[in-house]
Amino acid sequence: MSYHFYDMGDLRIGWEIKRPDKMNERIKLCIPAAFTTKSGTVVGIYGIRGGVSNARAISRPIGGAILISGGKFEIFPSDNGKRFTREFIKSVQKRKASFFQQFQLVHKGTPARFKDKKSFQMRAIVKFADGREGVVESESAMTFKTFNADLAALGVEDALYTDMGAWDEGWYRDPETGEIVTIGNDRSQTAKQTNWVVFYEQTR
Repeated sequence: MSYHFYDMGDLRIGWEIKRPDKMNERIKLCIPAAFTTKSGTVVGIYGIRGGVSNARAISRPIGGAILISGGKFEIFPSDNGKRFTREFIKSVQKRKASFFQQFQLVHKGTPARFKDKKSFQMRAIVKFADGREGVVESESAMTFKTFNADLAALGVEDALYTDMGAWDEGWYRDPETGEIVTIGNDRSQTAKQTNWVVFYEQTR
């Protein structure tokens, strides 16, 4: 299997519920993140820069989440939604942090086991055991079993899935030419995307 690694390096990470502007040269990578409902809303509880929404719509089957604060991120298990306590929400509000629910594919170096055996192009936000952070994307379709196991074998400590299939279109800015490079093999539901993770350059 072949994989692409988009290294976050010294960039910051953010989460947006308004489509990022490709003309904003500070943004170096943009990918869809949380799942989208048929009615065009974010699946599960989420927070955007301290504002918490969908508190009554916690998705218990989605076993992971990501917390983004100060341009850094932490991936953690949701414990069937039990992690989203009043104390957690107050902390998010105080820190003006962002978070959303997604499948956790690797937890502390151990790949998750999924019943779903369908094949898709795969993509995940990752933290490696050696400290590297970024996004890993498969070149072709595969099962979660293969992807999760490969991430762990590559040295990933924690990994969070990002929305793929028909919603998989993302892009990055070529570091040499500045040109936008589109990624994702399907791209058929790009217009229905509702949220995005971005890697961006901090202003000086």
